[in-house]
Amino acid sequence: MHLGRRAAVLGLGAAGLASQVAHAEPEWPRQPIKIVVPYPPGALTDVLGRLVGERLNLAFGQPVIVDNKPGAATQLGASYVAKQPPDGYTLLLATVSTLSITPALYARPLTTNADFAGVAMLGNVILILVCRPDLPVRDPRELVALLKASPDRYSYGSPGQGTAHHLLVELIRSREGFTATHIPYVGSVKAVVDLAEGRFDFMFLDATVALAQIKAGKLKPLAVTGAKPCEIAPDVPALAEFFPGLDLQPWMSVVAPLGTPGAIAQRLNDEINKAIALPAVVPRLRDAGVEPMAMTLQMFEDFMRSDARRWADLVKLSGAKIE
Repeated sequence: MHLGRRAAVLGLGAAGLASQVAHAEPEWPRQPIKIVVPYPPGALTDVLGRLVGERLNLAFGQPVIVDNKPGAATQLGASYVAKQPPDGYTLLLATVSTLSITPALYARPLTTNADFAGVAMLGNVILILVCRPDLPVRDPRELVALLKASPDRYSYGSPGQGTAHHLLVELIRSREGFTATHIPYVGSVKAVVDLAEGRFDFMFLDATVALAQIKAGKLKPLAVTGAKPCEIAPDVPALAEFFPGLDLQPWMSVVAPLGTPGAIAQRLNDEINKAIALPAVVPRLRDAGVEPMAMTLQMFEDFMRSDARRWADLVKLSGAKIE
């Protein structure tokens, strides 16, 4: 179906948008598209970036390059994208950390969600609270009791300052009053090895990274994020069972530099939403610990802005801050 007619069917065919679409469709894309992933290769964001790239390549017939730019709690990659021309050729695989948490943690963040145009929601991310196998605890409550009994003796890891993994521990700490040393990594790959070898004691991990280590007996699961157990780890209890109200779910998305034409953002949104609903793709997302959740452009824009306010409130509550 011609894109202008499709937009009209979807209720998006205002005269201005239809004119933009008619102008943009024959001209875009004419060159490779770049997806910047603000984490190192091998982590969940990298897996998702390559999956999105694969689907956009099939949809548009143009090469899609995945460019890993880790560092500064995802701000290096995000600030790079924010400075690129708003022409649809440079996209950011954006996490809740990039758009909502990090701007609230830093006194002078390099970017905020106001620097980006929403493109598409990918889905909620399942995290698992894990510990080294020999830590004498069976659930989050026992972990908190251990930490409170021995202040500053234990340490926890995260994929970086300002990630949801970091903030979740800080929120529990602010509620429960324990102390533990934070050891931030650049991504999860090295952190998993160090945790399994006992160099620190516990952390939240993306399910896609944690499950293989749990099955191998190298990590012990304590809880999954969310209000109820999930399909990929049905025997692991939900974190909210131990800490009512703490049912926060990180999420993954795609954004573009602010000012990207609405017609281009709409084409990307259409293709990504179709992709994450495909029977061949849904199991791949779930195996990676992501529950697909399609949104229209307007829904995602509204969600992105409102969730930033919610996480900013939680950052303030936790007392976490990065200079």
